[in-house]
Amino acid sequence: MTAVTYSLLLMRDNGRAYRFRFGLRLFRALCSTALLLPLLLGGIGWLGWHLYHDNAVLNGQLRRLEEENKTLTSTIRRLSNLERLLDMSENAKLSALQSQQAKLKAAAQGPMPLEVPPPENPKDQTQDAILLDVAQSPQASATPAVDLKSVGVENLRIRRQGTTLHVALDLHNILQKSQIGGQVSCILKGPTGESFLLELPKDVSVFRISRFKRVSFATPLPTVARGFAASTLILEISLEERGIVYRNEYPVEQQ
Repeated sequence: MTAVTYSLLLMRDNGRAYRFRFGLRLFRALCSTALLLPLLLGGIGWLGWHLYHDNAVLNGQLRRLEEENKTLTSTIRRLSNLERLLDMSENAKLSALQSQQAKLKAAAQGPMPLEVPPPENPKDQTQDAILLDVAQSPQASATPAVDLKSVGVENLRIRRQGTTLHVALDLHNILQKSQIGGQVSCILKGPTGESFLLELPKDVSVFRISRFKRVSFATPLPTVARGFAASTLILEISLEERGIVYRNEYPVEQQ
């Protein structure tokens, strides 16, 4: 049986010719490849679009879960403070409520809030601070809040153990167009308005991030602040070229 061969002849204008010979199997393989290549490219394109769509859906779910996590964290803090308030006696709750209502009324009537002397009993001072945190959002305070939407703060936790303050938070580069660098500052604020700038290690306070950075540190409390029954922490984030881009005040969790 004679084997079937095919010849491919290429001829130039000057008469020079090139001849290529190949068998039947190779010819069929070339024809099959030419037919299957568009289908293969179409399948790859469909798979790429499907993966892109799934990635967009997962990113949307991740953002929704992050928002729910922030809302649940705020709710848990308010309920925790409310539970501590309910554990107080009726007279202590009434006294703290009247004192706090007087502060809020004085602040609403004038540009400068009326300074109310601290209660003689430290326990009443703690009750007053708890009531303020329950009545307002955990992030609301007398300190002017700043948020220029350059750096995002998430998963923030501030707790006091003895004479040490533990702080942990996540920093996000919201713009994500370029790397940003800056510094984190913490100011401890007492129940009567006194404030203390906390000393933070440079390897923790100074940052440079492209997308995300976890910040966690522990710092000793100032000697004067160790006797505070309740306190808040003012968190400030400054960028090298823009100055302060984030400032907010948060309650300190007592343990």
